[in-house]
Amino acid sequence: MSKDSIRNMMKETTKNERIKNDPKSHNFSKKPRPLPFKRREFIKAAGAMTGGLAVGFPATVNGTEKKRVTYKSLDDKKLNPDWVKSLYERGEPEVYSGQELVYVGMPIGGITAGQVYLGGDGKLWLWKIFNSQHNGTIEKATRFNGRRIRSRDGSNYVIPIEQDSPLEQGFKIKIKQGSEQTERTLDRNGFDNITFKGQYPMANVSYQDEKLPVNIELTAFSPFIPLDWESSSYPATVMRYKVKNTSGSTVECSLTGWLENVCHIDTGDPLKTKIRNRLIQKEGNALIVFDAPSKLADNKNSAHDPEQQRDYGSMSLLLRNADGNVRYSLGDRNLMPIDSDATKEYVTLLKERSIGKLEKVFELASGEEKTVEFVLGWYFPNLYPFERRDYSDQFKGRFYKNQFEDAAAVVFDLASKLDGFFERTQLWVKTYYEESTLPHWFLNRTFINLSILATDTCYRLGNGRFWAWEGVGCCPGTCTHVWHYAQGVGRIFPEIERNLREQTDFVVMDKNSGKIDFRAGIANRDAADGQAGIIMRAYRDHQMSKDHSYLKNNWDNVKTALDYLIDMDKEDQKADGMIYGEQHNTLDAEWYGNIPVITSLYLCALACGQKMAKEMNDSAFEAKCRTILEKGKKNIESLFSSEYGYFIQNEDPKHSDAIGIGTGCYIDQVFGQGWAFQVGLGRLFDETMNKKSLNALWKHNYVPDMGPYRASLPVDLAGRPYALDGEAGLVMCTWPNGGRKKDWEKHWQYGYFNECMTGFEYQAASHMMWEGGDLIEKSLAITRSIHDRYHPLRRNPYNEIECSDHYARAMASYGVYVAICGFEYHGPKGYLAFDPRIQKDDFKAAFVASEGWGSFSQKKRGDKKTAEITAVHGKIKLNSVALGNENSKARRAKVAINGEQINVKTKVLKSKINVSFPEKILHMGDKLELIIG
Repeated sequence: MSKDSIRNMMKETTKNERIKNDPKSHNFSKKPRPLPFKRREFIKAAGAMTGGLAVGFPATVNGTEKKRVTYKSLDDKKLNPDWVKSLYERGEPEVYSGQELVYVGMPIGGITAGQVYLGGDGKLWLWKIFNSQHNGTIEKATRFNGRRIRSRDGSNYVIPIEQDSPLEQGFKIKIKQGSEQTERTLDRNGFDNITFKGQYPMANVSYQDEKLPVNIELTAFSPFIPLDWESSSYPATVMRYKVKNTSGSTVECSLTGWLENVCHIDTGDPLKTKIRNRLIQKEGNALIVFDAPSKLADNKNSAHDPEQQRDYGSMSLLLRNADGNVRYSLGDRNLMPIDSDATKEYVTLLKERSIGKLEKVFELASGEEKTVEFVLGWYFPNLYPFERRDYSDQFKGRFYKNQFEDAAAVVFDLASKLDGFFERTQLWVKTYYEESTLPHWFLNRTFINLSILATDTCYRLGNGRFWAWEGVGCCPGTCTHVWHYAQGVGRIFPEIERNLREQTDFVVMDKNSGKIDFRAGIANRDAADGQAGIIMRAYRDHQMSKDHSYLKNNWDNVKTALDYLIDMDKEDQKADGMIYGEQHNTLDAEWYGNIPVITSLYLCALACGQKMAKEMNDSAFEAKCRTILEKGKKNIESLFSSEYGYFIQNEDPKHSDAIGIGTGCYIDQVFGQGWAFQVGLGRLFDETMNKKSLNALWKHNYVPDMGPYRASLPVDLAGRPYALDGEAGLVMCTWPNGGRKKDWEKHWQYGYFNECMTGFEYQAASHMMWEGGDLIEKSLAITRSIHDRYHPLRRNPYNEIECSDHYARAMASYGVYVAICGFEYHGPKGYLAFDPRIQKDDFKAAFVASEGWGSFSQKKRGDKKTAEITAVHGKIKLNSVALGNENSKARRAKVAINGEQINVKTKVLKSKINVSFPEKILHMGDKLELIIG
C-alpha cells in the first residue's frame, strides 16, 4: 500500500474518461449464489437504527454537511440458515458454465515465470510475459461512488476485466464422419456448452454438443509440485486435449493449435523489425519457434540493440508425440505435411500477422479416445521489475535464462519430462482436492491464492533471488509487513521463504543494529510488524527444513534481528514485552504507544526466538527471550478492556497527532496469537481475552452487507471498493464505544479502516479456527464471504485484490487450511500433529512436510480413534505424532507401519496425546496407522 494509492484514488476523473460504474449491468444468464443473509430483513435492521454501534457520521460535501444514515452492528447477523449449513457440507466440485465463464482467468504458467491466464472457455489470454511494467493485470480506471478508481485501487474489482490478448492464439477441432464435416474453435465462439472445473494448479474444460459425434476434454496446467520450485517454474503451459468418439461409427479428426509471433511487440519497428518462424523436429515432437533474431539484417542495424530490450526473446508451440499424420504452417494459409520438402523457415516484417500452426490428424473408432498434447513456452529474459538509479544490475533478468537458451529449449525439456510432471501435479490435485473430506468451496478458496506465485506479482531474478511486489506492479521490495501474512508460500514452497531470508532480509539487515529494511533495501526504514514477521517466518523456515543446517547457518542473523525488537522495547528504559515508541506498520503510518497487534507479534517473535535458542543450545539468549516473554504475557493483558471486550491501544500522549486505533476494535489486535498457533507454539497469553476479542471482531466488524455500511461513511474516506453492495466482509476497524480521534479526517490512512482486505480477513479467520468452539463457524463464514465475493458471476475468482491485483497478503488463506487441520510440524524433530476442527469423526486432508507430502485421516467411533498418515510423494521422517485428545480416558496407543507394529511411548497432554518412537522414514505409499483408545 502507498500514500499515493489512496490520495490519487480520490481525484475526480476527466469528463472524457471512459467510465463504467455499474457492476450489475451485465446480463447474466445465472444469478449469483445466495447471499449469506436475508437482504431485506438485514437492511431494515442495520440501516435504520440510531443506537449502538454508530459508525456513521456527517459528510462534508461542497462545504455543507450532508446527513448520513447511521449503521448499527447486530449481534444477530441474520445469516441465511441454508448458507450456514453449506459452510460445512462437502458438496460437489465447483463447476462453472454459461455466464460464469466470462471473468475466469486462472494463472496457468509456471510460478515466478510470467503471467498467462486460462479463461473459463479454455482460451489462453492476458499474456503478461513480455516484461512490461504495469499496475494491475490491465491498467484502467473507473468510477465508484463519485471517485476515480485506478487499477491499483480496485478498478478490476468494481469492473472485472474480460478476455483480452495482445496476440492471436487458439485451438480448433475438425470432425468428419461420412459426408458430414464441421470445424469448431475450442472456446466460447465454437461451443455453447462449456464447463470449467478449476482446482488450482489444474483446470478441466469440457466441450460438448449433442450434434457432434465426439466429446472434448481439456486439462490445462503447468507443472506444480509442492516442495519443488525448479520443476514448478517452467515458463510454459500444457494444453492436454482428450477426444472421445461417442458415436457408433468411425470419426476422422484433427486438432490444430496456432500462435502469433509477437517478439518485440512493444519496442520493435513494425516496418523494419523482422520476425522468424521455424519448424524443428526432435525426439518425436514437432515445434514451431517464434523469434526476431538480431542476426537478421534489419534487426542488427536497429538504433537500439534488440537483445537488450524487455520484449526480446522467443515463443514456441510444440505438438508432443508428433509422429504420424501431422501438418504445419509457418505463416501462409496452407497446411503442409510435416515430412514434406517445403521450407522450414519463414521470415517477414513485424507488421505482418505471422501465425504458425501445428495440426494433428487422427482417426477414432466407435468409443475410442485419444489425447493430443500441446506445450506453449516463452523466453523473455530481460526483466527489469523495478528501476532506480541505485538499484543494482544484479537484480535484473529472469532466472530461467540460466536454465534455458530459448523457448525451444524450454518446451523440449518440459516435453521430455511431461509424463512425470503430469502425474505428480495430478497427484497433488487428487490428494488435496479429491480425496479430502473438507468442503470443496473451502479447499478451493484456501489454496487458490497460491496462484499469485504464477503472476506478475512474483519473480525469480537472474541471480536466483525471489523478488515481489505487494500486488501486480504496486509497492516493491517483497514487503515484510505484507508477506508475513502469506502462510501458503512457506508451507508449499519453503525454499522460496528460505531464499527470502538468505538472499534478501539478512542481506539488507544492518549487522550492527539488526534493523531490516522492510522493502528489501529501498524503504530506508524498518517496519515493526514486518521485523517480527521475519523472526516468526525464520522459525517456520526451520520447521519446514529436514535438519538443523538452515537454523545453524542463520542463527546469528535471527538473533540480531530479534535484538533489534528488544532494543525497541528498551526505548522506554525497560524490556517488558511492550514496545512503546514509534512503530511503522502495514497500514503505512507510524503508530505510538502500546499497540495490541505489534505487542502480540513481538511476543510471538520472542517465543520463536526462545525455541530456536534452545535448539541451538544458546542458553543465554533462551533465558533472555524467556524473561521478556513472561513479562510481556502479563503486560499485554493491561491492553484488554473488560468494558469493551477486546484489546485497545494505549496511545502515547506525546504523539497525540499520530494516527492509531485507540479504542477501536481492530482486525489484527491478537494477530501474534494466531501466528503462534501456526508454528505450534500453543497458547501465548490469556485464552479468555483472545476469544472475547475475536467474538468482538465478529460482532462489531463482520458486516453481512457492505451496502448500508458504506452508505454511512463519507465518500472520501469510505475506503477502497473491495466489498460492494450485497457483499459481506470483515471490516478493518470500528469504534463501537467511541474514541475515534476528532481530527481523524486529516489522516488519509483512515480509508483503510473502512475496507475489507482479504489477507487480514483470513488471518482473523485462521485464528478463530484455531480457538475452536463457536468461533469455528465464524471463521468459516468469513472465509466463505470472501469466496462469495469472488464468485465468477461477480469477478475473477483467481484474483484477490488489495493494493493492485493478485495481492500477496491473500496467501494468508492457506493459514485457514492449516488451522482447520490443526496441523503442526517440525521437520528436524520429525514431529507431526493434527487436531481437526471439524469432521472429527471422519476427516481426511493433505499436508506438506519438509521432504514430501501426504494425507492424514482419522475416524472416531466411541472412545476409539484410528488415524492414518500416508506418504504420497517424497519421504516423511517421523519420530513422534500427536493427535487431538477429546477422550480424557485415553492412555494407550498402538502404531503400525505397513501393518507391522512398532514400540511406542505415549504421553497424554492437556489437549493432545503424543506418541513417540524411534525414527521412521515413510516413503511413497507407506502408511502409518495409529490407534488410540
